[in-house]
Amino acid sequence: MKHRVLLLAAFVLLVAIVAGAFVGANVLAGQRTADQGRTAAQERARGDEHGPDGEFHRFRLGSVAGERLEPNRDDFAARTAASGPLLLFLPATRAKPADYQRFLAAALQDGYHVLGLDYWNLGRTLSGTCEADPHCYGQVQRNRFDGTQPSADSDVTPAGSIVSRFRDAIAYLDDHDPNGGWGRFVEPRRDIAWSDIVVAGHSQGGGEAAYIAHIRSVRGALMFSSPVESLGAAHAAWMDHPGRTPVDRMYAIDDVADVFGPRIRGSWKVLGLDGTTGPFRTATAPPPTGTDPHAILTDLDFGDPGQAHSRIVKDSTPLDRDGAPEMLPLWQWMLHRFPTTAEPVSGVPTAGATTASAPTGDTTADGTATQGTATQGTATQGTATQGAATQGTTATSSAPSPGGS
Repeated sequence: MKHRVLLLAAFVLLVAIVAGAFVGANVLAGQRTADQGRTAAQERARGDEHGPDGEFHRFRLGSVAGERLEPNRDDFAARTAASGPLLLFLPATRAKPADYQRFLAAALQDGYHVLGLDYWNLGRTLSGTCEADPHCYGQVQRNRFDGTQPSADSDVTPAGSIVSRFRDAIAYLDDHDPNGGWGRFVEPRRDIAWSDIVVAGHSQGGGEAAYIAHIRSVRGALMFSSPVESLGAAHAAWMDHPGRTPVDRMYAIDDVADVFGPRIRGSWKVLGLDGTTGPFRTATAPPPTGTDPHAILTDLDFGDPGQAHSRIVKDSTPLDRDGAPEMLPLWQWMLHRFPTTAEPVSGVPTAGATTASAPTGDTTADGTATQGTATQGTATQGTATQGAATQGTTATSSAPSPGGS
């Protein structure tokens, strides 16, 4: 009997030691979340990823005051050197970060920190919601960016916005990889370090990336099958105004057979991406050395027009005989437009810059300037520990379109 008691005591002691070590390892995260009524982000088991094995952090964000984040699909993040800039990737309508692991892996191998971020992209496509209403685009995109300007078309609150999700994701990564340099991208009570971030996205996500580049001075913007924000002569009103990020730091690519091609190329023209000679045409060969086209059209056979819209960057993209994406040379060319060292792009502040070093003034949803220093929408978004936990909605929903937009 005494022997059993001793064994039981030893077992209890061992459990206590293990639990204590776990708590100690996560004390910083606990301190960051307790005061906000948040639950911590949770590491997720890996599935059959297409990225480099063991490289991705796969996790889901926590909640605020018991409210459930919607949608809340797995975010993907990875890094190489601690000094690399960040590639922030936003998926297409109804797509999730897990659908883009081949491209995220390409960015990782190019020296970027990478973050595939989930956000409110459910319901109808942006192009299907706004159609020929020029003011609708910016209002919806601003609402999804920072939770301001809710409407019947988009009702994301600040806690569920891209800004809030981004801050929470960076806080999680900084807690779990403290030597990874993640904290450079968000400083407490300061603006996100947009000057060290390349925003990228597919379809609706690419349009959101273009909008973020318009209202924030980012390191660069990459748009895949996007923006889909024109319809004939009508287009998003914010495109008519100069943006914070110059066009020479923005690059877009699409397939010639894309079902949304006319709307995408109309957006390129308004933004000035196609230059004086039009988009660069190719299959998979990158532009010649010494050239710098900002719009690329590939004629690679992706399948039908709907597949052409989706497969240009999704994991369903065609592979060569060695198993590498056929689009990889063009992906790499676009990724190489921005240095992956700690040195800033010419004319861009260094990472971690405060709002004082960023251009002054903010912009409305339509892109017109307002007075004051750039902010993240509402005052409640000023800390890195803010949680995400609200449900954003669109007015109506529809059956998924090929790849979304």
